[in-house]
Amino acid sequence: MAFTLRVTQGDDAPEDLSFDGGEVRLGRTADNDVVIRDPSSSRSHARVYEEEGLVFVEDLKSANGTTLNDRPLKAPVQLEAGDVIAIGGVVLEFVAAGGPSSTLAGEDDDEDPNATLLKPQGKPPRKPAVAGVAKPRKPTDPGRQAIEPTAPRGAVLRKPSKVIPVTSPEPVVDEAPLLPTAADRARERRELQRSNLGKLQVLWQEFPKPTRIVVGLIGSLVIVGLLGALVSAMIPRRDVKRNEPDELVPNGDPIVESFGEGDGIDFPRPDMKSFTFTFAAPTAIVGVLHYQARDCGKDEVSIELNGTQLSTVPADTVDVDNRQLEVVLPAGQVKVNEPNEVVFDNVTNPPANDPWKIWNLWVEVIPVPQMSADEAGRRAKEDLERAGKLYELRGVGAMNLFRSWKQYRDAWLLLEATPGRPDELLQHARARMKEIRPELDKKCALMLVSYQREMNQKYPNTAAARRVLQDIPSYFEKEHPCFSMSRGLLANLENLGEVE
Repeated sequence: MAFTLRVTQGDDAPEDLSFDGGEVRLGRTADNDVVIRDPSSSRSHARVYEEEGLVFVEDLKSANGTTLNDRPLKAPVQLEAGDVIAIGGVVLEFVAAGGPSSTLAGEDDDEDPNATLLKPQGKPPRKPAVAGVAKPRKPTDPGRQAIEPTAPRGAVLRKPSKVIPVTSPEPVVDEAPLLPTAADRARERRELQRSNLGKLQVLWQEFPKPTRIVVGLIGSLVIVGLLGALVSAMIPRRDVKRNEPDELVPNGDPIVESFGEGDGIDFPRPDMKSFTFTFAAPTAIVGVLHYQARDCGKDEVSIELNGTQLSTVPADTVDVDNRQLEVVLPAGQVKVNEPNEVVFDNVTNPPANDPWKIWNLWVEVIPVPQMSADEAGRRAKEDLERAGKLYELRGVGAMNLFRSWKQYRDAWLLLEATPGRPDELLQHARARMKEIRPELDKKCALMLVSYQREMNQKYPNTAAARRVLQDIPSYFEKEHPCFSMSRGLLANLENLGEVE
């Protein structure tokens, strides 16, 4: 059965998409029959298919769902003319469903010659399918319903009554209780005096009755208060979270909250997460995306800039929680004075449910002056010479080692952004960066060990630990992860001081 989907909202609206029947896949990737270019769309999002002369629509377990006539689509539903399917900001209308495709064109039927027939265009050629596409489900029979027997309205079910014989109870003899004698009470007191608990019991009995009532009420209130405090301590506290961020501030503070899939995620995103940033500059810019990641397999999470894949998140290492990652945003792909979109895309989810986590995300943006390759080479050569002198003086000033590394890094970024740059200078800058980085990391590790030593004492020396953290910015600036780690630890110390 042939049918038509009309795009009423989206980049290609208005447009009619005609098909000969069968199955039509809708999703974000190019291997679908209808490509939905919307951030809310999953790779394999939904399908429209024909079965036994009827046309149905089904959501393929997408991350953000599909709506049919403004209602969430939970199961396959038969389509009728005029039904509206929405995937994110893209809206498609189910126009009509006709008979077999042979009646659409090339038949000498006695039909109205003025009628306009939609000739099916057929499915576009498929690209290699993405692995793990959700398996289609057959629609349930809408006319088949389970019928359970029920009693007629207002009916009263009665059981046969049973007569229970009544017997007369035996007479009860009312006997007066035997009261203890004075000798019995004296003997009981002597027994109680032999233990500390018994002495307390004797003391309690000697209190007047009003005093015992007041003491009992006070004790009950104390017990209720202790139980309330215990229950309150056992209930986990929910941290107040801010709204999910979707914008990166160039050279601003990192987004410390995490996103992804799995336990301990601040903002669950099983499929993908996108951010935008805008930077105003009179010249071209080059960017560096800084982030931390864990629970990511090899080539599992891709990083895209403005629709172009730059790299993938590296797989986990031993020191994954302290590992700082970065990826260069090339000058030729970064838009100036326009929004740029950065996307982290888990290529296995859905239909899989693999865990992944990204946090401490921020973007560094560096304006690159417009210059020729020769001029960029001269500028980079000056930076390299300055970096070498700073390295020779690394034992004189606390910041010289870091500034040497940063000068090599600036030369590298300048050459990366310049077409036709001298490759020998680029390779030299990159090699020196890799050689100096371990020295910086070792210095950072020694200072953090000093901090831990002060905190791991029997009575933590928070004042000495705070001095170590406050001294770290004398050796590092924001471009090295030691700076941001020290700021986070210092904030934890300040919160600990408030609790104490």
